[in-house]
Amino acid sequence: MKYYSEADARELVIKAGHMLLEKKLIARTWGNISARISEDEFIITPSGRGYDSLAPEDLVIVKVKDGSYEGGIKPSSEKGIHAAAYGLRKELCFVIHTHQYYASALAAECRDTRFAPCAEYGLPGTGRLRKNVETKIRQHPDKKMFLMARHGALLLGKSLEEAFDLAEQLEEKSRELVEARIPDHDPEREGMIDADAVRTEVFPCVTVVRDKYIMECCRAGITVAPFIDDFAQIVGPDMQIVANDVVTVQRALLGYSTGSPSGAAGGVFSKIPLTGALNRSGGVPMTGALNQRGGVHPVLNRYIGRNAVLVKGVGAVCAGRTKEDAEAVAMIVSKNCLAACYVRNAKPLSKTDARLQRYIYLTSYSTKINAG
Repeated sequence: MKYYSEADARELVIKAGHMLLEKKLIARTWGNISARISEDEFIITPSGRGYDSLAPEDLVIVKVKDGSYEGGIKPSSEKGIHAAAYGLRKELCFVIHTHQYYASALAAECRDTRFAPCAEYGLPGTGRLRKNVETKIRQHPDKKMFLMARHGALLLGKSLEEAFDLAEQLEEKSRELVEARIPDHDPEREGMIDADAVRTEVFPCVTVVRDKYIMECCRAGITVAPFIDDFAQIVGPDMQIVANDVVTVQRALLGYSTGSPSGAAGGVFSKIPLTGALNRSGGVPMTGALNQRGGVHPVLNRYIGRNAVLVKGVGAVCAGRTKEDAEAVAMIVSKNCLAACYVRNAKPLSKTDARLQRYIYLTSYSTKINAG
């Protein structure tokens, strides 16, 4: 079997990153890409690095057998699922893992589709996730497109071109299923909010976004649970819906209890009820710990606060330390709202799981990105 040379593999992984960015199938540091250089080794993207800044020398050589590597650059935390794929299929030379928009909505339902089997859920970067993906690949030797429950997609190719084409095919097929289930109509907007007025020292960059999925969640008027894991990590364990009031929005972002309602009768769509999927996260999400201490507490803000809040009749207010952070939050909010509108019987992440992922992201992964 002929595999890529190390030099070619490094160049092709960088090229694939730019191709996927251009098609908006990946963003920032999300997802990962690898190319095989022998039966026993592959090249993979590093952990916590943006694709637009990667150089060939930043990529890491990983062993197929055990996921081990050498050197000071840490490979992607999802190296295990790449190793599993290469270990099971000797003909593979290129693997792409994405968190692409429409495919992520399908993955939130945690069910096989006719074109992409879905591996059971596991925490990102864990042995359980690798085992679940490996099991699903074994069960479907004829498939090259896979979903990972509440996480994303995996594309298995003999070449960059095949893997990239599979990513585009998966997104188109996923879009068709989503649009067949969710009615297409213009979202209603009842008001506006001043992003400049919402900004705080903790969240100096704020953007207000809306699309039909965000506005449907606004219309439902209930707390939105995390149906995809990167929402729990980057936005928070849930997302409140509050009144169109600057102070209330600030309080929700900072972690104060706002006393806003967390449940509503009926589904998001009158013709296609969602069986309560959006309000499964329970009561008012804010703990109230901050206001018991008499003011904004800079340490607690990181763990109790949220990076986004829905505002009735307005859309999603998304906040971050930089403009790029706020824009990333906006992308994740839209994707999770799409997933919340799409699912029928699937449960969101558990509260324990969501809070754990938020904590891990804030204490390790996000600090690595900001240092890069």
